Amino acid sequence: MCATFVLAAMVLADEPGESYAFAVKTAPRINRLCVPVAIAMPVTGIGNLFFAAHTRGAALPAEFLEIVAVKVVLLVVMAVGLLGAWQAALRLHGQLQTSESASYCQANVRRMTALYGLIVAAGIIALGLGLWLSGT
Repeated sequence: MCATFVLAAMVLADEPGESYAFAVKTAPRINRLCVPVAIAMPVTGIGNLFFAAHTRGAALPAEFLEIVAVKVVLLVVMAVGLLGAWQAALRLHGQLQTSESASYCQANVRRMTALYGLIVAAGIIALGLGLWLSGT
């Protein structure tokens, strides 16, 4: 979802009016869809951690725990990014209602795009680490 927003925002970057309309319409929906996913990730992660500890007799290697710690940090980064994107979407909606200048609106669209890009990057890294963990 976030990656699609980033790609669409990049395509619409030269057309501010369409870019703002797209962001105002889609960002709140993306944010609402991301919240349950953000809640499900640590829940499933904790379940997987208990499963791994149970199958290994509660003796997890130090490397395993380090990777889990990095994944927790990445989850925090994604949550902070989602919160920032949510705030930018609210600001953009308010700016369009009050007819703020295009530069303020464009700044919030850029901020949302950057934050969604950060979420995507952190997710890719977390996925890679998860695949690495499945091999240990």
